[in-house]
Amino acid sequence: MRGAFLAPLAALALAASGVAQDRGSCLYFDETGFIRQAPRLQEVPSQHRAKAKCSSGEPGQIPEPRSVDLDGPVRSTSFLTDLGRMQVRWQRKVEECFGKSPSKAVHEAARASNRAIKNARFAPEARQEKRDWQLVFVDKATALAEFPAFIALGSHPGFMVPPSQIYIVTDFIPGSCAGSQVADAVLTQVLLHEMGHVVEHMLLGDASFSQDRPRSEGFASWFEQYSADYAGDIPRGEVVRYYDGLAREGLGTESVAAFDGSPQAYAVSALRFRAIVDRKGISGLMRVYGAMRGTGIPFSQAVHQELGWSDGALHREMARLLKQGH
Repeated sequence: MRGAFLAPLAALALAASGVAQDRGSCLYFDETGFIRQAPRLQEVPSQHRAKAKCSSGEPGQIPEPRSVDLDGPVRSTSFLTDLGRMQVRWQRKVEECFGKSPSKAVHEAARASNRAIKNARFAPEARQEKRDWQLVFVDKATALAEFPAFIALGSHPGFMVPPSQIYIVTDFIPGSCAGSQVADAVLTQVLLHEMGHVVEHMLLGDASFSQDRPRSEGFASWFEQYSADYAGDIPRGEVVRYYDGLAREGLGTESVAAFDGSPQAYAVSALRFRAIVDRKGISGLMRVYGAMRGTGIPFSQAVHQELGWSDGALHREMARLLKQGH
């Protein structure tokens, strides 16, 4: 099943304002259903110009999940969880892509996230805060019509806009709509990753949340691995093993050090958090986040201040953890 666990590595968290930068281009679907890009409308094939979406390069506002224009029959539901109220909307046609309904998938992911948080020494901000969550499930055509170009072109299966708005693009989840037995497990992973972004926002608040992408994606990828062990449809330890394989490929490379957005970069960033938790427990990680929230210092400085680890020491702990996992 390991090949199924690539999708969450393309997930992302957007700035607290919810504004993303478009690139000034035209997007359209070709005859095979793939999204294509052209620098201007005149270069879009004539048969596709009527449905092309063009932008001038100005920032694009992402609508709230409840305001996303969904074509065709739509379902919605609202229910309480230990994390807060979940409001979920989806196009009925995406139901055929998975064995479980979107509402059931969200409910189960919320339960796994809550169990992961309550069974460890997370900070009160994560253990006690309840939010109003909005989630929407869309197909790629809706993503192209409603979201900025870099999301549609980047094939992101999920993204989060603070404080707790989650968007899932079902076509970009491997195994979906193809009769694959792993689609539900991958969907759970994507949801856990995005819920991890919300948990980090609880810990940090708006001020520090989106200033450091390696930290943000690292935390969400670590939370995905950690909480996956509380999910019923993912084999225990499987997500960690997959990430470890990627981290072995990427550890020590310059491109990963600069966070190039590759799967290896996500895995290496997540490994920083696993190394801290392995030695210092989640309470140690919460001390780091408490320092960042309280003073606004960056992650590496908070690690040094609270744990006494330099960047080199953290790197050695990461390498030790990977070697131990062989």
